[in-house]
Amino acid sequence: MSPLRISFPVILTLALTAALHNYASAQAFKAEIIGGFNKSQVDGDETAGFKKYGLNTGLGVVLPVYKNWSVSFETLYNQKGSRLRKQFNDSLDGSYKLVMNYAEVPLMIQYTDRDFMTVSAGASWGRLVQVEEWKNGFRVDSVTLLNGPFSRNSFDVIGDVRFRVYQNFKINLRYSYSLKKLATRTVRDSMSGKMNERDFYHNLWSVRLIYMLNESRKARRAPDATQQK
Repeated sequence: MSPLRISFPVILTLALTAALHNYASAQAFKAEIIGGFNKSQVDGDETAGFKKYGLNTGLGVVLPVYKNWSVSFETLYNQKGSRLRKQFNDSLDGSYKLVMNYAEVPLMIQYTDRDFMTVSAGASWGRLVQVEEWKNGFRVDSVTLLNGPFSRNSFDVIGDVRFRVYQNFKINLRYSYSLKKLATRTVRDSMSGKMNERDFYHNLWSVRLIYMLNESRKARRAPDATQQK
């Protein structure tokens, strides 16, 4: 794989971040550092359960637009996929693992209530930077970035909520699901044992800790002097 192909998503996300930063420099923007983890599965691959753990980490910028409304832009390294542990004690142990790592760019619309809770909705574009598939403990050599069968581009819908836990630290719970199928593959039905064609979709929950670099909390209004009499 050429260095150009590897660096493309990184260069693009850095360029987008720089462009937004230049625009935001004249605005009341807030920057954020994001770190957390995913619990994910791939719908369609017959390995039900959010059993694949991965990193969800990156940087973000929040632009207030009107009163309690704002727009956020993130650049993330996001690890997704699915996993099934060993089912049998022999060479065909029934284990499975799908590793799909992305450089991802979510764009969110946010509403903040009383400087404590923020509810967000939006979508993201991701560029696949690493893919590996393992069956029965052995890597599937035919699954690669260049040869497929997985699309290099991912489009997800996102919803999340975050709460302030201490000063500029916020805890964030996020859910995302693929808007576009990742691939169509032939898999064995876990109930009937028959081979069927299935569309694959990402399905994951994320738990993240966010630190706001330059956010100042809203000062509480002093009681009206007329109301104190």
